[in-house]
Amino acid sequence: MQIEAFQQIKPQKLTDAELESLAQLDVPLLNQLAALVNKRLSCAQCNGCSLRCEVLQESSLTIGSVGEGFQKILALPPKERPKATLQLKEEQPYLYRALRRCCFCGHCTAECQAHMLGADRMREWRSLFMQAGLMTPTGYKLLLVDNEWNIFSAYRAIFGIEYPEFLPLSDAALLGPGVVDTLFFPGCSLVSYAPELTRKVALWLGSVGVDFAMSDACCGSPLMSIGSVERAESLRQKIFDQIRAAGITKILTICPGCSEEFAEIAGGEIEIIPLPEFLLEKSNVLTLEDGFRLGFGDGSDAEDAWNPSSVTFFDSCHDRSNNRYGDAARKLVQSRFPQTDQLEMKHNRNDTLCCGAGGAVTAFDNDLSQRRAWRVIDEARETGAETMVTMCPTCTYTFANVCSKAEPGKGINNHHYLELIFEQKIDWPAHFAQLESMWTGEYAHWLTETFLT
Repeated sequence: MQIEAFQQIKPQKLTDAELESLAQLDVPLLNQLAALVNKRLSCAQCNGCSLRCEVLQESSLTIGSVGEGFQKILALPPKERPKATLQLKEEQPYLYRALRRCCFCGHCTAECQAHMLGADRMREWRSLFMQAGLMTPTGYKLLLVDNEWNIFSAYRAIFGIEYPEFLPLSDAALLGPGVVDTLFFPGCSLVSYAPELTRKVALWLGSVGVDFAMSDACCGSPLMSIGSVERAESLRQKIFDQIRAAGITKILTICPGCSEEFAEIAGGEIEIIPLPEFLLEKSNVLTLEDGFRLGFGDGSDAEDAWNPSSVTFFDSCHDRSNNRYGDAARKLVQSRFPQTDQLEMKHNRNDTLCCGAGGAVTAFDNDLSQRRAWRVIDEARETGAETMVTMCPTCTYTFANVCSKAEPGKGINNHHYLELIFEQKIDWPAHFAQLESMWTGEYAHWLTETFLT
């Protein structure tokens, strides 16, 4: 997909050519509406976004100025854009550095009155960086989730993580319509690093009568982070071709990021349902006398049950527009743990911060990613909560990784909402050890040849 096509699916002002076409219709009302649209979508240079983001503030930038720079390069013939992008890097290194340090979290424009979309403006720049060779696929082989081998598929293969008891989406597509109507899409992090939890959720779906196929694919978000817009779009299209072939009409997503990525292509054809909302819908099943063990527990006594005294919630940046995941997860936890205090962080819901993992920033400025993670952890600790509940599995992974390296007493208990609901903790120390060992064990040579050469 070309940059122009990417632009077409995002809110944007009318171009001069479009305004001229409307003027030729000689309909005053249309001209007035067009002018109003452009005014509403024009940056007022209020510096609100800069005040909300240290990356913009440090470089004296606004999302409006970032967008203007992009439009100047986009106005050039395609063949001239890579050279212009390289020239910009030399002449405005502060701008390039800011654009590479963006996590795509959208906090900068969450309250923008002009409806500017910070994350989208930054993604557009990453596409130019990829075209100019400033970011190359070969430098991010681990994140090329459309390849047969990436960090997630390699990890699953090496440690034997698979789900043969569930119908794969690819097989459902071959079988055709009438077999299943739902796709269960755990997302790459959960399906790779939390197989026990993923399996529990899938078994429960079957127990409540959901006819589903399962996918261990990625939604393409890592590809978007490195500027491979066309590859991300192609990957999602491949998934949706299989969905259509299988006659699937609903997708159950665990991660808000997957929902956001799929929403761009699903349109009104496929219903995307956040899993916590579905769990709420089936709350009469979840709250049977046997409790939230859902029939998959070990039958231990109540004294062994997981009962946090207090929790706080870290909302996903992908969920900030409507907070469907966050609202449902709060209600689920309240139902599961009625005696547990729910404490809110200073930044929550629409105003949520970033865990630091987005935008492939770790590879460019790891210190910034670490600071952003600790900013959230410290804010969670300030609430006095025993446990921080996360919506996005990648956020869960990020905080667990940071806390694992912290001094004793500096981190915080950190769990994905499904860990609490299904009483299945993710063994992060074990997974971190395996992630490290895979590079020194019998598969080290293959991994090095595949990803680092």
